[in-house]
Amino acid sequence: MEPQEDSYEDDIIQDSIPVHTAPPLNNFLPWHRVKKQYVRQFQWGYQTSKMIKDSWRRLQNPSLVWTLDETSNEEVQAPDNSQTLKCLVIPGQDLLDIRALRQEVGELNCYIRYLGFNESHGSDHRGTRIHVANNSVTSFSDVSRDSLVLHDKFESIAKTNSQAYRYLKECGPYHVVNLDFCGSVFPNTVTSSQEYYKALHQLLIYQFEHQTSEWLLFITTRIEPNVANDVELQNLCRPARANFDNHPEFATSLEGLIPTGVFQVEEAVVDIRSLDQDQMIRMFGVALSKWLLTLCQSASPKWSIALRSFYRYSINEDAGSEMVSLAFEFTRNIVRPVDPTGMSQLQTTMQTFPTEMQCAVSIAQAISRIRNVDQELNSDSELKIRLRDAQADLLQSAGYDRDAYIQWVNDGETITEN
Repeated sequence: MEPQEDSYEDDIIQDSIPVHTAPPLNNFLPWHRVKKQYVRQFQWGYQTSKMIKDSWRRLQNPSLVWTLDETSNEEVQAPDNSQTLKCLVIPGQDLLDIRALRQEVGELNCYIRYLGFNESHGSDHRGTRIHVANNSVTSFSDVSRDSLVLHDKFESIAKTNSQAYRYLKECGPYHVVNLDFCGSVFPNTVTSSQEYYKALHQLLIYQFEHQTSEWLLFITTRIEPNVANDVELQNLCRPARANFDNHPEFATSLEGLIPTGVFQVEEAVVDIRSLDQDQMIRMFGVALSKWLLTLCQSASPKWSIALRSFYRYSINEDAGSEMVSLAFEFTRNIVRPVDPTGMSQLQTTMQTFPTEMQCAVSIAQAISRIRNVDQELNSDSELKIRLRDAQADLLQSAGYDRDAYIQWVNDGETITEN
């Protein structure tokens, strides 16, 4: 900004420090690609708004019950009062996922409150992009002013004496947990995935103790079959192998997804040597889902779990590296009390919940419907343009050059190495 030329003295001694407006950003990164917007819109946003509507529908009609099957996403009467949607996230520096979520639930009379974990900076680090983005997002009327991003790792919640766990308790429990991991939950030989599983276990312990309504868990992680850690993968697959051995219904549900011989070896839990890329991705989806289901069924009260959607997309074709994004919905199995004496004479409806086997078969069915984001975008140019433009609007709200982004996408979304 040019200095004002009011007087000679003003040119020498300024009353205040001049304010400079930063130019729009045009350094685009992997998570700015159109395929990421596909996941934000069709998985994260869609499943969240659908869960909210289904919850309202059951409140308005007590005869409706939570189900493993997909329920209608038709319009439903929203409550008169605003409902708080508590979210736990691993955000990027521009909080794009929260910005996108606002758009998806904007008409549902929801008030968003979030806790984020970012290893690089927290929202209290003045001058950082996280700080600026957090101030911007929390200035919206439908976002809580006390939402924050903690300068810490999500994995730190595994330790109950940590700052991360303290904030987890103070800000929870959560309706939506979106874990877009920078590392990998897929067992690999590069870095151990055990810390992630400790944190996931701790998260479920906390949620199961404190959350009363259904809630969503989104897990996005990298899969690299070429660097699979056989020992850790064998451990992760134990619940799936046990189900395969003991329940013919589950074994049948995996037909066409994973070769039967994978589960029939005696010297290992599973034989991953014969799996190709597609089969390894499906095997991981089954193993991770079944691991979560085991935790659900070992809790008291038990919880049911449904795999609502499963997406995949490539990030490095030469290395055989892909990202997968899984959407899980949990509900607590609380049974209403029954008076066997008849003293109350109150008629109550007996409740039933999905069995462990029904949940497992439903998971296999969901994995059979895995969606390849790359293929869908390549086959539908109009969809890609719509998502490109939606992502451009989202980035512009975070200070990026909209026209430069559209040009970047049109030029092939090439990442510039720094």
